[in-house]
Amino acid sequence: MLGGLKDSVKEFSSNVKSAVAEKEIEEDDIDPLLDDLRLKLLKNNVSLEVAEEIEQGLRESLTGRTVKRGNVEDAVEEAFRESLEQVLDDSFDFQQALEEASDPATVFMIGFNGSGKTTTAAKLAEMIDEEVVLGAGDTFRAASIEQLEEHGENLGVKVVSHEYESDPAAVAYDAVEHADKHGKVALVDTAGRSHADRNLMDELEKMIDVNNPDITFLVVDALSGNDILEQAEAYEGMFDAIIATKMDIDDKGGGIVSISHRSGKPVAFLGTGQKYSDIQEFDKDEFIDRILEQ
Repeated sequence: MLGGLKDSVKEFSSNVKSAVAEKEIEEDDIDPLLDDLRLKLLKNNVSLEVAEEIEQGLRESLTGRTVKRGNVEDAVEEAFRESLEQVLDDSFDFQQALEEASDPATVFMIGFNGSGKTTTAAKLAEMIDEEVVLGAGDTFRAASIEQLEEHGENLGVKVVSHEYESDPAAVAYDAVEHADKHGKVALVDTAGRSHADRNLMDELEKMIDVNNPDITFLVVDALSGNDILEQAEAYEGMFDAIIATKMDIDDKGGGIVSISHRSGKPVAFLGTGQKYSDIQEFDKDEFIDRILEQ
């Protein structure tokens, strides 16, 4: 995981060590190295704006310093850490958000087709302490209801569903009603949408207007690279935090570095496999440690 970003950092550190060790680092010394680094970051799905922000942070942190040959790696790591801390956001606290939510707490899962919304909803149902009801709000995709019902059976969780092509807002409403009556959290799956499909986007907006969710997660596939930035723009203003799936097989990692910065929303969770337990809270310090580990 994150091999591309790790290699980019290591190569930049090695280049700095070769070019400027044992003397004061001047901007002209590291500009060509930063240009090369920017290209490598772009190849690993870091957006141009974030790559340039990281580049500028490194330039400001390293220029004017005198670094001994044996300390170059530490200096570069420190500079990278400072830059990445500025662009990553892990401030979303799911448990706190549930506690502060209305009664019943209502959570929506939105995102493009294939992002992993249904499986992620099941993972959250397994993870949280409160009793849960799942709402099968994807009434368009073939077998979507059966998939969620299978998760519900595996987890021992009630699934509220209607027939295919029924009103998804009504499904969500019934799930919230059930949650209210039985003291549960409502987790509502939704159909995959793109901004190009105006009818489906209108349906989603109706679902949100009717049910007023307390928390809405944008679920994105980490393997989509910079396409996830397009997804964040398509759902702008409609979500509170991001869940990135398939992080266990994402060898680049740049999309996650970029999406929080572009959207202004925190990354809440990372999906790391197919098991219900394969979801972890996003910790930016741990994420940065993985990138910088030697």
